[in-house]
Amino acid sequence: MAERGLRGALRRARAFAERPWLRVLLAGTSLLAASFLLWPGAEAPRKVTWEALVLPFAPGAVVARGYHLSPPRRGEEQDVIFTARREAGPEGPAGRIELHVVDRGRWPGVRETKSFGVAYETPRSRAPIEDLEAVTQALRDAIDRNDTGLGAPSSIALAAEPEPPAVARMLGRLEGIRMIVVPALLALAMGLVGSLRRGDALVAASLFGLGLVLRIVHLDLPFVHDQDVQRLFTGSLPLGEILTGKGLEDRHPPLWFVVLHAARMFGGSEAVMRAPAAIAGALIAPAIVWGGRIVRGRAGPLGAIAALVVAVSPELVARSREVSEIPMFGLLVVVTCALAARLAEGPSRAARIGLAASTALLAWTYYLAPLVIAGVLLGFVAARKPLRTVALPIGVGAALGAPAFVLLAMTIVRDHGAREVAARFPDLAWGDSSPRGMLGYVVKELFDGVGPGMIVLGASTAILGLRAPRCAGALVSAGALLVSTLGMSFVAEISRVQPYYIGAVAPVVALALALAPQVDVPSWIWSILGGAALPMLFVLGAPRPHLTYLPDADAFMPRFAAIAASRSEQRIVTVAHYDATLLAYYLQRAANAPAEWPGTEVSGEFVLEQAGRRILPLVQVHRMADRSDEVARAELLAAIAEGPTLVIERDAFVLAPVHDAIARCEVLIEAPSARLVSCGGEAR
Repeated sequence: MAERGLRGALRRARAFAERPWLRVLLAGTSLLAASFLLWPGAEAPRKVTWEALVLPFAPGAVVARGYHLSPPRRGEEQDVIFTARREAGPEGPAGRIELHVVDRGRWPGVRETKSFGVAYETPRSRAPIEDLEAVTQALRDAIDRNDTGLGAPSSIALAAEPEPPAVARMLGRLEGIRMIVVPALLALAMGLVGSLRRGDALVAASLFGLGLVLRIVHLDLPFVHDQDVQRLFTGSLPLGEILTGKGLEDRHPPLWFVVLHAARMFGGSEAVMRAPAAIAGALIAPAIVWGGRIVRGRAGPLGAIAALVVAVSPELVARSREVSEIPMFGLLVVVTCALAARLAEGPSRAARIGLAASTALLAWTYYLAPLVIAGVLLGFVAARKPLRTVALPIGVGAALGAPAFVLLAMTIVRDHGAREVAARFPDLAWGDSSPRGMLGYVVKELFDGVGPGMIVLGASTAILGLRAPRCAGALVSAGALLVSTLGMSFVAEISRVQPYYIGAVAPVVALALALAPQVDVPSWIWSILGGAALPMLFVLGAPRPHLTYLPDADAFMPRFAAIAASRSEQRIVTVAHYDATLLAYYLQRAANAPAEWPGTEVSGEFVLEQAGRRILPLVQVHRMADRSDEVARAELLAAIAEGPTLVIERDAFVLAPVHDAIARCEVLIEAPSARLVSCGGEAR
């Protein structure tokens, strides 16, 4: 009787726990608790800034041995960076020192204060060792005098930073125990909603809303990278030119430029051009829920939690806030893998048509398409499914995308010269990389994108999928990721590949978990493991989420363009070609002219007729030769001889002969990583 009574009590407790109203109540309570933990209070006045922490060495002041500080900027690893520069003179030759301030104890063997570690970055510093040591020690001593026991470097404000938006202030509270509790509460809420009868639709709508808010807010930040502006310019071309002319000269297929062309109807601002990627990124999580539903009949709690990871990943959110086709490609990869997994379960005319269409769109969106397609086929082989199930739709899609594959071959051929430049000038170009080195970078990008916990779970689903011949979903997703990872690593020897490209395929890790085999491990255990993996994304991730919504200190070009537009110099020289593209965009904006590719002369000089300016880039970084620096100096001196000239020099691209030539020019403004100077006399 006691046993029967205990079993009965357990059955009644389970029935009570499964009541829909109780799940809704618990989900709502979890969301309210998470909101309470993140809700920002009244903005307190800034008690300390980095500019105050280095006093008496204010930006511009001499630190030691003639080196003066530039304003601080935020680094990529929750650190703060100061740059110290010295022009050639009585105290020694010209030099540049990059100093990093990190958490105390993070870098062993460096100088430390009560809260921080201070060290110079060797590859990016050009100065004698005694100068490196003296400047670092002087900065450390100044910080130590003002350090009363503070938080992480990323938690201390820069004086130039504006008031952060509400979403940044909320995410800024995601530290300490909150990094574990808040994601766990979100996972619990999504899992409970996903367990409802119509939970899939509610989860998809909720995740789309959450993902859109995280991506669409404050998109008007200034551009930092020339790639964003290049895509914007190409998208402003007529459709015929995009599909048959200049649009085919880009290193990416033309479909994304067609999307940007359509977005141009709403204007050419930063926010408008970023919006398509933000929307596509927000759709990836609902696509994962949809994938779980068409393959399993229901996504359920597991699909909801897996999709949540993609919706809130700081790295994937950041990638969706660029003028990039990566989010759109990620969406198409999830759709393609889901449709292929659906066909593995049984015939479906709609799935075949959809797979053919998604395969073609993959080819026209991003050049990782062949690797994804090969990975899908590998997943079918590993799952012991007949390839004829997907051969026809994938073949039709590949045939429709054949012209894009031809463009890929042409791009690889064009990249040959650029790869040689990278091998000869690794510090000035994007760097040379062996397959092993690239593999390490790619794996790190994956960890940043979805977290180590999800990587382990994704690998586990693939291993268990090998034992479950009826479960192809996890293997198809894992195959797409595996082949893309290895393919990128080996292709790096013959083509220009950046590790962050893998972010376009990373969301399939979540799809693999949503389609995890449930033969050996039941769905509820996968759900618990997925919920536990989500906090690891924030605890072990590199960037702090709130920094995505703050202006980058390297986004100096709007300020430089405003000063250039207010002066009478008509010619502006940029040392590196990529600064010319950024400058052209902001000069066009300042003149209320359409943001589009400017006229280009045979010499490579940009002509902005409406803005009344000419822009001369001295060096095409991807076409450098051994004497490029001397040729650049000669071109600079010739430009100055024709009349007063403005020059933009960036710390990441310093050519000694050019630097020496502008050493006596008037410095108009100095940003943390660049400066604008006037050469050839007063031009006013």
